[in-house]
Amino acid sequence: MKKRIVMTALGAALCSAAVSAADIEIKPRGRFQLDGGVHNEDQTEFGDGFNVRRARIGVEGKLDQDWSFVIEYDFGDDGDAEAADALFRRNLGPGTVTIGHQRVPFSLNLLTSANSITFMERASPTAALTLDRKLGVRYDVTNGDLTSQSMLFGRTMGESDGDEKDQSAGGAQRLVFHPTVNDTLYHIGGAVALQTMGDYNSLRISERPEVRIADSIRLIDTGSLDDVDSTARYGLELAMRQGPFSAEAEYIKLDLNSDLTGDLSFDGMHLQASYFLTGESRAYKNAILGGVKPNSTAGAWELAVRYSDTNLTDRMVIGGEQQNITLGVNYYLTERIRFMGNLIFVDATLPDQTKDKPEVLAFRAQFHF
Repeated sequence: MKKRIVMTALGAALCSAAVSAADIEIKPRGRFQLDGGVHNEDQTEFGDGFNVRRARIGVEGKLDQDWSFVIEYDFGDDGDAEAADALFRRNLGPGTVTIGHQRVPFSLNLLTSANSITFMERASPTAALTLDRKLGVRYDVTNGDLTSQSMLFGRTMGESDGDEKDQSAGGAQRLVFHPTVNDTLYHIGGAVALQTMGDYNSLRISERPEVRIADSIRLIDTGSLDDVDSTARYGLELAMRQGPFSAEAEYIKLDLNSDLTGDLSFDGMHLQASYFLTGESRAYKNAILGGVKPNSTAGAWELAVRYSDTNLTDRMVIGGEQQNITLGVNYYLTERIRFMGNLIFVDATLPDQTKDKPEVLAFRAQFHF
């Protein structure tokens, strides 16, 4: 029912705008990602099969000479329509102001679009320890080799369930220095995100083994953490790109202040590298990595490797630790069509302190427009 309502609303908005406001520019946008995979199980049982990872549809365009907008919803395999980007923006001074539901400026891996990430899933620490999209106001400015991204934010769309409750609120700042020296791009950055939880003060931090075929199974899990007053996230980013070769490294730390458990700290890191056999180079703009356009109609081939480590254990909270090695191969048929393969070796210490070492072979077919 939710899907039908949202689709009807999007269609009505599109038709209404086309009829009543000829000066408004509108075009459709969307993406589809179909995953499949099999598991070589160790201790935990996983289900093999297929999963619609993302199925997004929306519109984007211009309201006038100054303001542009994006409205996009995700109709994934969970059965509910969820808001992705719902925002409008304009140039303001030397930068750009964006208002609405959007990514918090934190983590290179997080800010890289799901259309362009090197592996099927973002690194485990990124997925477990960063913030989701939030309602807020963000200001981005790039001056030469320096990019600043600042945001004041509130809750995630759909989070509030009562007017009598205080919502969460926070702020984030990301700074990146990205000079190019002798045809090599260097990316050196850091970010901090502070948040007060309001009445929505329960958190549960958990993560899958960097694949979502068995979407509900998480090997590391803190369980419910109650009475969390505030959180502080810190991130360090390093990356470089030299022709067809690129590499990135990130460290993320999450500090929690809780009246019930006291101060807690969880952290994680990942290292990854990729190489285009066909000579392409990954796009990069304003401190964010982009996609790839094949050099020829034969398409582009990319090989990649990643190591990640996520630790969700501190003091009396035993959430476990997960280390992954992922081998990846990507075939870009066009700029908008890609096929992916990931082989994931997992080494996890579960919350009960037992070891679990499954292996996963996963594939993805995707397109976006």
